[in-house]
Formats: sequence, structure tokens, C-alpha cells
Amino acid sequence: MSIESPKILVPVGFSEQSILALRQAVVFAKAMKASITLLTVMEGNGFLKKLFNTDQSGDDLKPMVKAKLQELANEHIVAAGIDFQVMVSQGLVYEEVAKVSEIIDADLVIMGTNGKPQNFRKRFIGSNAYRVVTLVQPPVITVKGVRNIEGIKTIIFPLVLDRRSKEKVGPALKYARLFGADIKVVSILESEEKAPVLKAHMKQVSKFINEHGITCTAELVEPAEKSGVVRNFLEYAYNNNGDLLIITEEAGERDITDYLLGNDVQAMVYHSEIPVMCITPSKVKWEAMWESF
Repeated sequence: MSIESPKILVPVGFSEQSILALRQAVVFAKAMKASITLLTVMEGNGFLKKLFNTDQSGDDLKPMVKAKLQELANEHIVAAGIDFQVMVSQGLVYEEVAKVSEIIDADLVIMGTNGKPQNFRKRFIGSNAYRVVTLVQPPVITVKGVRNIEGIKTIIFPLVLDRRSKEKVGPALKYARLFGADIKVVSILESEEKAPVLKAHMKQVSKFINEHGITCTAELVEPAEKSGVVRNFLEYAYNNNGDLLIITEEAGERDITDYLLGNDVQAMVYHSEIPVMCITPSKVKWEAMWESF
């Protein structure tokens, strides 16, 4: 009985960021021995009509989109010897990505992000990348394309006082093994009274990772003045040559205030110059591992 290879889903909107995400997906596909599915969602035909210089829309436009995806595959995927398929669907981007992810049983979703939406309407709706993060079950890697990676040597593991934060241990170990990477656990000291608990969490996590054969260090960082937690985590990642940030995100649609006011996950996705992997925690996974807390 043959074992099915892992699958990576790459939403492609033909923007520069989505092409950069495709290039990063090739890096992961090589390490994972995975296939790649390219998906374009026809949410609105205006951009695609302009791209293909045509008045056609809907089903009449699909063959052109598929041909363009095939062209991208030939340019970026075929030479790497990676199996692939192309798909075109119609609807809301984040809903279609979640649906296709479930249909193909994706192991990983990799997509580009343009950064923080600038106008009120986009903030209210939320970026497609962030919405995908909250809706799909497999890990989602968002790529801004500022610092492209050819491999992963250092994984940055932000640790906060939240049980969900520890659920990144499994994925962190998995990808560290795939790439032969080290893991750096980091916490930001927001107040002195939290220091003992943070240190205990960091010690437990780093000990567990080291015992499983991955080199891991832990550091409690004093925050820079007038800088938020996210900015401090990102600065640490850049200063320590991080190639991948791993964070957790709670599944499901978010409250309206998250889109108006933002949250730390959004900020990380919007601003990180290196790829960010968002993990959706399970209510029971790893529970036994951390039952002492």
C-alpha cells in the first residue's frame, strides 16, 4: 500500500506576492517531498480581464486562467521535479481556499500577503491571508516577500503565557527535522512578576525539543522602549537570522472588533519580513504533554 505524498496548496492571484509565495512553496515541497496545487479564485473579474486583455468573464475566462497557472508551474515547479495540479474556482477567496484545502486534504497552505490593509473597508473585511489563517485546519504560511528563503536554518518560536502557544512544538519539531534547522524559543518580558512563570515555560519547552534531537535555545528578552510585543518578536527574529516564525491562531471567524482594532496574529502576518507559519491549535492535541501546567 503506497503512502500518499503531502500536499501544499498555493493560492495564486498573479500578484508579485503570490508568485513569491509560489517560489517559497517550491522550497517546502522539496523538503517535504510534496506535490503543489495552484489555485486561482475568481472573486471579481476586473483584474483578470485586465491581465488577459479580454472582455470575457466567468466560465469563458477559466481556460485562460488555467493556461496562466500552467505557465507558472512550468516556470517554477516542473524544473524542480515536483508533481502539481492547477485549479480555478469562483467565490470569496478565503472561503474557496478553505474549501479546496479540505477537498485535497492539504498538509500546508502557502500564500502571499500585501501587508496591512490601508483603508477602512479593507480593515473591516480583513485581508484574505488573515481570513485564510482563521478558517483552514492545516498550517498556513504567509509570505510578504521581503526576505525570501532558500531553506530554513533557524525557526523562531515565540512563547507567550497561553497553553495554545505550546501546540507549536509538534510542527516546529517536524519542520526543524525536515530542514535540519535549529529552534530559538523567545519570550518578551512584559512585567517582572511574569518572569518566573515565563522562565518555567521556556525551560520545559526547550528541554522537550532538545530531548527530541533538535538544537534549541531559549531567551527571555527585555522589550525595547515604546515597542509592542509583536515588534519585539520581529526584531528578535531579524537579529537572529530567523527564516520562519511559528505562531498559533484560534480557528473560526473572528469578532468584528478584531478586524477594526487588529490583534497580534494580524500584526505578525501583516508586518513580518520573513515567512510566518500559523498553527490552529487542537483542543486536545498535546494536552497530555503539558498537563503539569
